[in-house]
Amino acid sequence: MSKNSHLVIYAIIFSCLVALFIIQINGKEKSSEKITNKENFESKSEISLDTDFTSELIMDSSVINNPSFKIAFVNSDTVSKYYKYAQKVQSSLLSKRNEAERQIRSKYQSYENLVKDFEKAAPIMGEREKMEKAQKIRLLEQEIMKVEQDLSEQLANEELTMTQSYILKTNDYMQVIGKNLGYDYVLSYRIGGPMLYANPNLNITSRVIDLLNKKYQSNN
Repeated sequence: MSKNSHLVIYAIIFSCLVALFIIQINGKEKSSEKITNKENFESKSEISLDTDFTSELIMDSSVINNPSFKIAFVNSDTVSKYYKYAQKVQSSLLSKRNEAERQIRSKYQSYENLVKDFEKAAPIMGEREKMEKAQKIRLLEQEIMKVEQDLSEQLANEELTMTQSYILKTNDYMQVIGKNLGYDYVLSYRIGGPMLYANPNLNITSRVIDLLNKKYQSNN
């Protein structure tokens, strides 16, 4: 191979190396540009998200603090404790429960006495008398179970009826009270309830209890 041929080959190899080097540099620049663009996009997205979230909070705050309507709340646990109608319902239900328990205890006492008498007299009883006494005990046991079930259902029905009456009547009172006080919304708050926070300045529980009691007493 001639000297000129060697020079041509070297020139071609050198050109290829230069071209490859240029391609690598351009590739790195484009990759760096992509990473920078991605970081800028993510940064802008974060800023946009933060801005949107802040705007949403500002919007919610403006809605809540809108002077065009008034909001207040009452503590329903406190109302149940000091509202005279609630006290009456609770007292009545407690009295009914105590009476039901008294009746059941009386039945159980009679049953226990009958069983003791049977066990004491069994050794001197004839077979027929034993069967009669045993049958009497079984019947009393069935009677007790029926009385328990009947009293439980009766008490549950009375409690449901009284509770519904309480809710409806109190709701009627609150419609009048809320309107007279000029509120658009009066919310109910209790520990463990759905409302997690309430501004104490919006608490009108004491005032509502006084008005509920006056309204209840005037209608009874």
